[in-house]
Amino acid sequence: ATISIPYGDEYLRFGVSDERLIDVLNPNELTLPSDELEEIRHAIEEPIGSHRLEDIVSPDDIVAVICDDISRSTPTHKVLPILLNLLNKAGMPDEKIFAVMALGSHRPMTDEEITQKVGPETRSRIAVFNSEFRHEDGLLDLGLAPGGVHIWADKRVMNADIRIGIGSIVPHPAVGWSGGGKIIYPGVTGEKTVTAFHLQHGSVPWNMYGSERSPVRENMEKWVDKVGLHYIVNLICTPNGKIYRAVAGHYVDAHRAGVKYAKKLYGVEAQGKVEIAIVSSHPADADFWQATKGVLSGDFLAKDGGTLILVTPCFEGVGPHGSYMTYIGSDNIEELLAEASLMTDTTSDPLALPVAATVARVRQRIMLALVSEGISYKDAFRAGFQKYDTIECALEDAFAQHGSSAKVSVLPYGALVYPILPEDNYR
Repeated sequence: ATISIPYGDEYLRFGVSDERLIDVLNPNELTLPSDELEEIRHAIEEPIGSHRLEDIVSPDDIVAVICDDISRSTPTHKVLPILLNLLNKAGMPDEKIFAVMALGSHRPMTDEEITQKVGPETRSRIAVFNSEFRHEDGLLDLGLAPGGVHIWADKRVMNADIRIGIGSIVPHPAVGWSGGGKIIYPGVTGEKTVTAFHLQHGSVPWNMYGSERSPVRENMEKWVDKVGLHYIVNLICTPNGKIYRAVAGHYVDAHRAGVKYAKKLYGVEAQGKVEIAIVSSHPADADFWQATKGVLSGDFLAKDGGTLILVTPCFEGVGPHGSYMTYIGSDNIEELLAEASLMTDTTSDPLALPVAATVARVRQRIMLALVSEGISYKDAFRAGFQKYDTIECALEDAFAQHGSSAKVSVLPYGALVYPILPEDNYR
């Protein structure tokens, strides 16, 4: 069989014999709404667990609309004009509304990227900013939240009267499913607060990707109660950006309803575990920091001692945390994690450590291979990955390792799909 998988804006093709190929796990094909904009409008007008938007805002309010950044494929430009027009009908002029791109700890978006994300119409109507996470003069000290986490958050967002979050719901390594309250925490919090969020993630020893039982989400939602998020609009989209469902309302109730839709789209039944899993990180293609989501989805497919071949362009290289690769390759990851949890200055990059821990644990169970033009052989080696120029070369070595009868499964959308195995009940 000839298989095609996404690689940035292109596709890579390779062959696997039919007797060796077990599964190609694409998102499920479902009936999409005939009118995407009407789907969004209906969700906003029929909120879940919340008052209607016009009953939440008043003409004197300042409204902050928090949007996910360029690392997420949410078609935000389809939501914002509808949202702004409904706010206008409720008596809110555009001058009292602004948008903030929730960076977490990601790099700032360029002007061009912001316009692409929010759409030219919205860019001409309201002010749009990148969130602040490094400079304390741009952050507000909100004190301690449940669990003892010190909350620093973007001052502009926190000084607004009403906060509305726009995002999408896809499987996520730390909180099981993205969306909901995550847009504000860690989306618009300071770097130390983001680090505390990821330290919670790193301390959980099992793979939470696609799980509804994430203790990190439960803690995060307590923190969002402290910060305050008044309304969300979340989309569930196909890999090519078509809207399958939209939900709106309370950041917990609407999110949970959206997760049910997301599971129908992204939860794909697999026949069983295999010796070789080939995973494209798409659409998390920009850098290795994002691309390793593909390792966590592929983790469910690979047998103990098997091989996971991660295929990702990483045109922006390793990403915002240079030590990420070293931490992934560390055999002392649990010791480093314990040190980082003390929140001292002895760890060079305490934010990268807990994220790396989840990948390092997978590396201790299976062999990791990499096909990427954006990651050097040196950096791949630091992270414990064997790098190859092509999928064919990686496959050839994997068959040499596991035998000619080894079975193969493919995940073309490793940052969207989560495999459901016959023995998998907890998710």
